Amino acid sequence: MGGFLAVMGLAALLGGMLFYGAVMTPLVFSKLPPDVAGPFIRAAFPRYYLYVTTAAVIASFGLLIHGKPWYALATILIAGATLWLWLEWLPHINTLRAAGNQPAFDRAHKLSVYANGAEFIVVILLLTGLAA
Repeated sequence: MGGFLAVMGLAALLGGMLFYGAVMTPLVFSKLPPDVAGPFIRAAFPRYYLYVTTAAVIASFGLLIHGKPWYALATILIAGATLWLWLEWLPHINTLRAAGNQPAFDRAHKLSVYANGAEFIVVILLLTGLAA
């Protein structure tokens, strides 16, 4: 049971992150006008972060049951970082955007992209390690 939860949680995590970053976001910005695309993608972020947090928690339970405590710790850290991005950093970024502070917004947005990218790489490493 633990192995199943671990694999499915990590696969769901990886798939959701990949879909959002490689399919949904580019599609929205290439097919919708900028004044629609921006608000639309901002409205999707809370759902994305909820999805990532949930998948990471499911994976961590599976990894704990499966006897992979260090892997479980990594997914708990992903869940925690995602909650921080969602509940703290996203409102901060939105405040910077609303204030018209483009340079600060660009830096804050870049940090969120790097954080999500780091999480993605960790998930790939965890899935690869689990499969080995």
